[in-house]
Amino acid sequence: MRLSSRLSDRDKNHGEVESFIDPDRYTSQKEEETDEIVYVSSGDFIEIQIGTINLPFYSTICEDTNSFISPKKLHCLIINEKMISIDCQLKCTDFDKENSKCRKCNPYIQAWFLIEADDIFANTPNVNLVKQNFKLSENVKLAIEIEDKYSEWLAKAEIAHKERLGAGAIIYLRSVFEKITHEVGLNAGVKIRDKNEKILNFREVLQRVDSECSIIPSIYAENGYDLFIKLSEIAHGNSDEMTALKEYEPLRRLVIGIIENVRRKNEEIKNNAEIQKALLDAGLAVGGEENE
Repeated sequence: MRLSSRLSDRDKNHGEVESFIDPDRYTSQKEEETDEIVYVSSGDFIEIQIGTINLPFYSTICEDTNSFISPKKLHCLIINEKMISIDCQLKCTDFDKENSKCRKCNPYIQAWFLIEADDIFANTPNVNLVKQNFKLSENVKLAIEIEDKYSEWLAKAEIAHKERLGAGAIIYLRSVFEKITHEVGLNAGVKIRDKNEKILNFREVLQRVDSECSIIPSIYAENGYDLFIKLSEIAHGNSDEMTALKEYEPLRRLVIGIIENVRRKNEEIKNNAEIQKALLDAGLAVGGEENE
């Protein structure tokens, strides 16, 4: 896998990649420097071979998600033998200067990536995307921000994580967990308020909502409140930032599991309603026209 693929897929942003620094052009050893091979060290800016970065962003003008790609020729700043910084411009692949919509939109996004590796000069280095940032115009959003309201909530956690704000990212995950539980409970008519109309404590709310609506995936249904406690402990500062950042991905996956479970159930309810209506319209269910 090339480094560009790691940077293009958030679920694969760490692992082994092909060499991205050409050994025929650059060396980290002073004694290997020649007229053809340049010695590089911290602070040098060099050309790298990583492929093309391809990322999705949503255009509010097009009202669609478009691919934005980097140039084929990219450069990086050598920070040290274990870290590089890539600053590049991504361009919308659908941009057409003759299109009236395109003329209203800025087709470029400034992107920045901070990558660490066991050895940036290795033949197959193991890399990890430490941080990334995008300068977006007012007409462009992260794709995750517009999928649905659950994704919008998750986007805030994702942005905080990309900014290396571990506790902040976990706070957003906890907020997602709380909001989706309250929403499902209210929509299902579950009593989550006391006689004074005050929301019950979350343990009681989760127990009531999950009992009636089964929002926690069965594989970790017994650990639903434990997940909330874990999120709360980190959010309240009982863990350092490095621990919060390390535990973000598995905690995010568990929260996403709840969201996916709720989505499936909502889709099932919708489909059942459509099927029931079709049966009624076809006269195949009670309430439809009688067959002659």
